[in-house]
Amino acid sequence: MMNYPLHLLKVFIFSTLLAMLNTSYAQENRGFIWEVEFSGKSLYLLGSIHFANADFYPLRKEIEIAFAKSDHLAVEVDIATVDPIQTQAYLFEIGTYPAGETIRDHIDPTTFRLLEQHLSKRHLPTPLFLQYKPGMLVMSLTSLELINLGLSPDQGLDLHFLSRARGNKTIVELETLEQQLDLLVNMRESQQMLRQTLEEFEEYPQLMTSLVDIWKRGDTEQLNDLLIEKPLRDFPDSRPVFEKMFIQRNKQMVEKIKSFLHTNNRYFVVVGAGHLIGNHGIVDLLQKAGYKVRPL
Repeated sequence: MMNYPLHLLKVFIFSTLLAMLNTSYAQENRGFIWEVEFSGKSLYLLGSIHFANADFYPLRKEIEIAFAKSDHLAVEVDIATVDPIQTQAYLFEIGTYPAGETIRDHIDPTTFRLLEQHLSKRHLPTPLFLQYKPGMLVMSLTSLELINLGLSPDQGLDLHFLSRARGNKTIVELETLEQQLDLLVNMRESQQMLRQTLEEFEEYPQLMTSLVDIWKRGDTEQLNDLLIEKPLRDFPDSRPVFEKMFIQRNKQMVEKIKSFLHTNNRYFVVVGAGHLIGNHGIVDLLQKAGYKVRPL
């Protein structure tokens, strides 16, 4: 398990592939950053890529200027301060079955066959994963897929800005690590989430061409269709999961973001790109609430 086991549903998994850009692409793209204004005050919203590589930097100058003008950094979770040993222990506490129980006892035969097939194809020993609950499997297996694609959370935008803000800006969390892990591991629809994840693993590398082009053009509509609308059309039963992982959390984060605009501080807010786009994304919710939001 890696030290940042978050944001592993499909929207974020797919969006991480955007990180596999060369430097010229990164410098030329419009990207996913907005300025939010209300009553003469403003803040910045950046759609984060949680897994990246060194070639993604340097970032576009508009992003760097916005960060420099801000005195507060707001992130979903301050992952730089997370204790990996404690996190690992907590994950195993909530994410594994007690002695005498395995994943085979809790998922249907079709999903278990998909799991066995995936582990065999990746040359992973099945016994090592039998104690994991579905949500834990989603995190573990997706982590391995991303690593195989050459991506790392250590190069992600979250850590990039957290490391630069430490000691220079006030860092604020929109959520807690425990909230995110509990939601994923204890979700009632976790078996369905596991099956969908297993069925889609082979698609990730094929999305590269489309995602790179969409990110370069800053095309939020196409990104929304590719990452959210199309998956929901293909897997309509996944809507309850989407509502819990995104819509409900978006509403909660929007309330905190609104509160930032009632202070004398300027915030640079970094959240997963999947939270910003679409009819129920943070940008849409802010606009509906009367806030002026414009892309940079």
